[in-house]
Amino acid sequence: MKKILLYIVVIIAAIGLLTNLDYFLNMIVSSLIFLLVLGLIVYGIYYFFILTPSQRKYKKALRKSKRKYRQKSKR
Repeated sequence: MKKILLYIVVIIAAIGLLTNLDYFLNMIVSSLIFLLVLGLIVYGIYYFFILTPSQRKYKKALRKSKRKYRQKSKR
C-alpha cells in the first residue's frame, strides 16, 4: 500500500514538474525573442539615424574587407 501511494505521489510530482517546465521554458523563449527584437530596433535606430552616410560607407567597406581577407586565409 505504501509503495502504491509513493508511486502515485511521484507521478503527480513528475506531471507537475513537466507542466511547470513547459511554462518556464515558454517564458524564457518569449523573453529572448523580445530582447532580440529590441536589440535589432536599437541597432536600426543607431545605424540609420545616428551614423552619418560616410560612417555607414566605412562600416560597409570594413565588413567587405574582413570578409575578403577571411576567405583568403582559409585557402
